[in-house]
Amino acid sequence: MAHRGGVSGPGARRRGEVVFTARGTFRADAGRVFDVLTDWPRQSAWVPATVVQRRGGPAGEAGERFAGVSRLGPLVLDDEMVVVSRTPPAPGRDGLVRVRKVGTLLGGVVDLVVAADGPGRARVQWRERILLRPPALALLARLGGPLPALLGRLAFQAVLRAARADVEGGG
Repeated sequence: MAHRGGVSGPGARRRGEVVFTARGTFRADAGRVFDVLTDWPRQSAWVPATVVQRRGGPAGEAGERFAGVSRLGPLVLDDEMVVVSRTPPAPGRDGLVRVRKVGTLLGGVVDLVVAADGPGRARVQWRERILLRPPALALLARLGGPLPALLGRLAFQAVLRAARADVEGGG
């Protein structure tokens, strides 16, 4: 699988970035896993306190726009994103979707890789490089050391577990 990496290093924290990678395995065909994971509104069921909404562009293609709108009490985070590229898995080729975060608070890139792992099995790698745009948030990320990346990885491991239950449950 391409795009190996883990918790962010000191250089990423210095720039106000949070970098993490979450991984999961699924008992399902790689094409099905890819299609379910890239059905953006479906992610609303897996991400706590978040509704994922399509916001335009061609569905299922580069240029598609969507946002994860997270609410915690009176706080609202509108994580705007656009699909930069989308290549479904095929025999001998991993699936890859690249998403760019284009919001005022969060920038960065998400790479979602889905690879066949034998008949009826798939491996998923979800890598995020989040750029915190406001200086105060960037400072908090730097002061947090490796904690923001660890929390991001743990949160997205949980998202992948929920997605796996959805995919394997036939949802």
